[in-house]
Amino acid sequence: MAARGRHRRYQPNRINRASLTVTAGGAGMALPLIGTGVAQAADLDTWNKVAACESTSRWHVNTGNGYYGGLQFAQSTWEAYGGTRYAARADLATKDQQIAVAEKVLDGQGPGAWPVCSVRAGLAQGGDTPDIQPAGAAKKTSVQDVQPQTTPQSRAGTAEMYTVVHGDTLSGIAESQKVRGGWQGLYAANRKAVGADPDLILPGQRLALRGKAPTTGTGTTSAPKTATKTPPKSAPKSAPKSAPKSAPKSAPEKTSSEREEQVTTTTRSLVAPVSSATGTPYRKAGSSWSKGYHTGVDFPVPTGTSVKSVGAGQVVSAGWEGSFGYQVLIRHTDGRYSQYAHLSAISVKAGQSVGAGQRIGRSGSTGNSTGPHLHFEVRTGPGFGADIDPVAYLRAGGVRI
Repeated sequence: MAARGRHRRYQPNRINRASLTVTAGGAGMALPLIGTGVAQAADLDTWNKVAACESTSRWHVNTGNGYYGGLQFAQSTWEAYGGTRYAARADLATKDQQIAVAEKVLDGQGPGAWPVCSVRAGLAQGGDTPDIQPAGAAKKTSVQDVQPQTTPQSRAGTAEMYTVVHGDTLSGIAESQKVRGGWQGLYAANRKAVGADPDLILPGQRLALRGKAPTTGTGTTSAPKTATKTPPKSAPKSAPKSAPKSAPKSAPEKTSSEREEQVTTTTRSLVAPVSSATGTPYRKAGSSWSKGYHTGVDFPVPTGTSVKSVGAGQVVSAGWEGSFGYQVLIRHTDGRYSQYAHLSAISVKAGQSVGAGQRIGRSGSTGNSTGPHLHFEVRTGPGFGADIDPVAYLRAGGVRI
């Protein structure tokens, strides 16, 4: 049975608040970590054993699970400890560079940063300094100096390109550049360049904004230009050359993405924030909560589970919020507010528009939490204490829960 985490209001604990990837290049909340104040180190042989345990000594591995390189760095940890001076991600850095960053993590967090493999490898405090040469870091271009641009390119004569800059997100680019199909269309057209995670785009990447759209399923993204110009060969010769002016024009066939969007909006207005049964229910009484009861509902899910916006709206805030840890607050079109707390990663920023089902972050156990879970609230206003029954709200929007 999954753990049912909970939080206590107004009693912040001293947890490790590592930086989160919220925008292009992991920009945003690079928060200091709580160090032990004791210098720590490990010799090269010990780090080789840790890598053998973590990744079977594959120093350049990227399996798409959110951890990179031989020592399996989370992207936020790699950035928080200066790894980007060597490479954008750990798997793109050399073995010596990864170990150099790992030494800083060991000094800041201790062996517990690798809870299982540190024990197996004998990683402990006060070891010998490894014999490594991380020098030779690639020259780093300041991403703040890169300016967004849209340059005509020769892709079927119709494509336009956009250069990703510090602070960009796919949804933000799609909105500002008025990309057909929104961020989903932008991602579909650039999936090969972006990779498996649409939340991870890097400064300097070139994205196609327009052009020949990809084919999805059995439908096409756009009807052929000649579709209505040539009559069928089987048409009788006596047929009139032109239809009467009053005859209605046939509507163009909807694309597969448009059909899917129409089905979604007509059959339901809300979606579940995660695919999970509920844990601690709304209004459960107890001294663990400052109001005397649980102000939301918990979904016991593992850390890293994708968290979705339950409906269309605008992000009010995205960041650290005391005992709630990292959270996102969204104002929806019906005037209600939804809150997603204890996150391990945030994918949106304040002021951004989001759609129903769009990923806004990943679940975790930050803040005052007893285990990995998503704390979800629905409120009549943005502040704490304006809560209403979140399960009833979701059910009224068509969610089976």
